[in-house]
Amino acid sequence: MVDKFDPADIVVLNSCTVKNPSQEAFATLLRRAQAQKKTVVAAGCVPQAEPTLADVKDCSVVGVTNISRICEVVGESLKGHIVKLLEHKELPQLCLPKIRKNKHVEIVPMSTGCLGQCTFCKTRQARGTLMSYDIATIVQRVKQAVEEGVTEIWLTSEDSGTYGRDIGHTLPELCWEVLGVLRPHNVIKIGMTNPPFILEHMEEMAAILRHPQVYSHMHIPVQSGSNAVLDSMAREYTVEDFVLLCDYLAENVAGVTFATDIICGFPTETEEDFDKTLDLVKKYKFPSLFISQFYPRPGTVAADMKKLDTKVVKSRSTELTKLFESYRTYDSLLGTEQRVWVTDIETNKKNAEAGGKGETALVGHTKFYVKVIIREVDPGLLGRCVKVKITEVQKWHVVGVVTDRNVSSEVVQPVSHYKREFQKTKVNFRARERLHKLKAELAAKCPVGKRKRSAVSERPRGHAISNIPWMEIAYVAGTVLVLLGILMVFLGK
Repeated sequence: MVDKFDPADIVVLNSCTVKNPSQEAFATLLRRAQAQKKTVVAAGCVPQAEPTLADVKDCSVVGVTNISRICEVVGESLKGHIVKLLEHKELPQLCLPKIRKNKHVEIVPMSTGCLGQCTFCKTRQARGTLMSYDIATIVQRVKQAVEEGVTEIWLTSEDSGTYGRDIGHTLPELCWEVLGVLRPHNVIKIGMTNPPFILEHMEEMAAILRHPQVYSHMHIPVQSGSNAVLDSMAREYTVEDFVLLCDYLAENVAGVTFATDIICGFPTETEEDFDKTLDLVKKYKFPSLFISQFYPRPGTVAADMKKLDTKVVKSRSTELTKLFESYRTYDSLLGTEQRVWVTDIETNKKNAEAGGKGETALVGHTKFYVKVIIREVDPGLLGRCVKVKITEVQKWHVVGVVTDRNVSSEVVQPVSHYKREFQKTKVNFRARERLHKLKAELAAKCPVGKRKRSAVSERPRGHAISNIPWMEIAYVAGTVLVLLGILMVFLGK
């Protein structure tokens, strides 16, 4: 395999159809390869969602559930044949051979497809409805990766919170099982989840995020701070649901960080709606914020909506970007020591592009998935968990020096220990929220000083139902019945 067009005999291009720019980038690369007279195989969501697209007319195509046949398609394409494999099939094998882009990171898909019906998105058109891998298959893939020396495990999906709903399992169940096969230096990163389906698991997910081998980080796309816009997007949750989820996790997972996505200029978005989005960002100061301008995707409901003026869309995107760039979230880490998983080496591209040498550094992440730059380039640290003192903080990352080269041996309890701890503290959060709401409503309607005592509370204390010794009465009654029975048996003889 090569990573450049020139020496390649055949070019395989994978694609994403979520946004216009990603599809346009795919089309640009496709035309470039064809201009160089290269044999091309188009794969992924773009040809799956739009099989009649002119760009893929004269090349072989591999759909999203046919990836296991990629070698077959490449072989036939090199012979001059055009192969089209677009039918939706069962899930492809998970344990296929692979060449990792980063040998320290394993990306494990938990499922494919989506349960949502978002009016702006083509994911479901390309990938269909939810299909989850069973837990044993995923655990086996993780176990194999760990044995091959991988440090970081990414559990990914179009929507992680939906995992297992089609096969009778849940994301927390999967996470506990995966944690059971890790080695002390391994760590899990849980992929993006939309609010609706993760809400019912948020208590158990909080316990999982507290586990020392799971990044305390969640990517939860909100898309808008306005319920009216969310309704137009058919997002199936409210801003209040998003706030409840973030607040609960922030309260119960020390140091947890959030990433989110926002679409600026959705067709129904008013100035008031956009102001609500700004307010939401001001409240949470997300360390990672993915800002997109609305792009009408062909074949979606939103594509038929009346679009906002382009200038308005760009203006809102610019304003939100300026807000995001106006705050910093990592200053509190300065001078602290953090546990960091080191998984990569990167070069300062700006210096290199300017003709400079290009500074090289190790890259890792803290327990809260904060990017850490380590300027001591020791390849022996790659794939290890180390302790780092933070000496510098920036908007996008922090810089530190290694103080302990091996903290992988830190004691991690068996998974059963963490599950027991969760069961001890488990409460019915929804019921508690309803109780708090009822108490608040009562307090608003009738201040404490003016409340009337209930009929029960006005009973003389000696006659309160709760003060009657029911257990003693039952014991005496039972004893009397037993004695009567013995007496009747005696008299009968």
